[in-house]
Amino acid sequence: MKPSYRIWSLITILFFTLFFAVNSTFAQNTTSSVVPLGQSIQIDLQYGAVVLGNDVLLTDDYWLRTGDAIKQVNSENVRTMEDVKTHIKEKEQITIHYERNKKMYTKEITSDQILKLLPFLKDATEGIGTLTYFDLETNEFGALGHQIVDHPSGLTPSFSEGSIYLSSILQIKKSIPGKPGYKITSHQNNTSPIGGVNENNVYGIFGKLEKNAIENIPMQEVEVADKEAITTGKAIMRTSIDGEKVQDFSIEITTVEDYLFQFTVIDKTLIEKTGGILQGMSGSPIIQQDKLIGVVTHMYVDKPKNGAALSIKEMMKKNP
Repeated sequence: MKPSYRIWSLITILFFTLFFAVNSTFAQNTTSSVVPLGQSIQIDLQYGAVVLGNDVLLTDDYWLRTGDAIKQVNSENVRTMEDVKTHIKEKEQITIHYERNKKMYTKEITSDQILKLLPFLKDATEGIGTLTYFDLETNEFGALGHQIVDHPSGLTPSFSEGSIYLSSILQIKKSIPGKPGYKITSHQNNTSPIGGVNENNVYGIFGKLEKNAIENIPMQEVEVADKEAITTGKAIMRTSIDGEKVQDFSIEITTVEDYLFQFTVIDKTLIEKTGGILQGMSGSPIIQQDKLIGVVTHMYVDKPKNGAALSIKEMMKKNP
């Protein structure tokens, strides 16, 4: 018996619904070309609360723990250190409401006790890194290739808002075996951010750039390579080691395993100035055969000429 017109209509609707869903998903995950960047950036993440950076013995038997987030003082919301300080002058007895492991707690303390807490409290964290790519169609950027972790607490901060700023490299402290080098950077306090941060996960930080803030950055797109296209041999790492100038340096990819690969810096100019990989180079894009293939994620402390990288397609998933 032939199916009725109504049944065929349902089958047709189902087919087109599935077709649209599959193709929408496919489109979301197959960006074909982006702009590889390499600029040095400063990253600022605001917690939206005041977070404890160390365990602190508050009274004889009461501890506040690393990562505890003070949300309220005397039932008033607090987002910054200044918010906390305004309440210290008001009362001798203070009530704090804080979050630990997604549960809320209340504790009455004195003004003297909260004064002792102040050196251990933070309302933001910051760091430096490198811009990896920019998508001209969506205005989205990716950077770092790994998660921002707050030091010295070792916690991954939950943030309410984040910004990135272009930074200028003033000086280089060279890497030597056993002692990673680093960049000394600056950005003017009155400059505007070039973008906002929406995500901070194991693949990096992600957000959108302000087009008017990046007008002077060349926007040359390249094809995004699948992980299967990554091969051992010559490639270039794009990064910044002098002011705001972005340069290409020669590297040799030594091993490739699934979406991870390792490389060695072979560029004599880079080795002479930096000793190899520096802290702050995380996020530097890697290009091979005119395609963006990956992002620098780590260096080897004992062998600073050697680094580790992540496939760009894996990074662009944004969520593991």
